[in-house]
Amino acid sequence: MRLRLLALAGATALATLALNGGPAVAATKCASGSLCTWSGTNFTGTKHTYNTSPGCGPASGRSVSNQSGHTIRVHSSTSCYGSYFTLKSGYSSSSTPFAIKSIAVYG
Repeated sequence: MRLRLLALAGATALATLALNGGPAVAATKCASGSLCTWSGTNFTGTKHTYNTSPGCGPASGRSVSNQSGHTIRVHSSTSCYGSYFTLKSGYSSSSTPFAIKSIAVYG
C-alpha cells in the first residue's frame, strides 16, 4: 500500500511539472537582457528579438517575453498607437489580446 501511494505521489508531481513547464521553458528561449516575440501563441512560430533601447519601434507577434530589464508597452497599431498593455521585465504573455504591431521600451 505504501509503495502504491509513493508511486501515485510521484506521478502527480510529474504531471504537475509537465503542466506548469510552459512559461518557464518559454522564458529560457528569450535571453536575459532581451525582448522577444513569436509569430504564434504559446511561444510558437518564428521568434524575433528586438532592440531594448528606450523608444518605440515596429514589432510583430502573438506572444511576447520581456527579459529586457525595462518596462514595455505592447501596441496593436504601428508607431505605438492603439490598444496596448504593459509588461514589466521578467514577465511574458503566451497569447496577446491582439496582433503586436509595435513596442515601446521605457528606460
